[in-house]
Amino acid sequence: MINFILKLATGGRAAVALAALGLGGTFLFRLSPYDAVKTLLEGASLPEETITAPDRFAEILEALGAAGREAYLQFQVWDLLNPVLIGVAGAMLLGWLLKRSQRASSAWRYVALLPVALLAADLLENLVISIAVGAFPDRAAIVNALPLVTAAKFGAAIATIISLILLALMWLRDRMSGVLQRAT
Repeated sequence: MINFILKLATGGRAAVALAALGLGGTFLFRLSPYDAVKTLLEGASLPEETITAPDRFAEILEALGAAGREAYLQFQVWDLLNPVLIGVAGAMLLGWLLKRSQRASSAWRYVALLPVALLAADLLENLVISIAVGAFPDRAAIVNALPLVTAAKFGAAIATIISLILLALMWLRDRMSGVLQRAT
């Protein structure tokens, strides 16, 4: 998987993936029932926006009502696009920075898997939410996994961002020291 990401990752593909993330994310949240669901919750966070305990999740589903739960379930379908866009953009950026910083063959190469973990955790989160919404008013046992998969998603997202920043800083440092060495 790492070699595949490194093979595909270029500056151009990273730029296209970032543009797709920006445009796709905008369309996702503007065209989907996201705003309607947020309005029903009076602006409160959706379960995937924070780490939500199963009891709080049940309260949210109750507050949404039948029509709100249907809209929320529809949003979960729309939201399948988001982890794909984030995962591809993260993988392309990390792969490109790994190659630019000449760390693609070091232990740093394993950070290329972070966006894949993010993608998987986010898709699993959507599945858990969808099953739990579909089972309501019964409490699906799988809802107990929601805090864990959401925490994994956030952890992978934070680790991806930190890795991007560190690789960019190392690349800039190496580049600057190379410029300084050539000037002397």
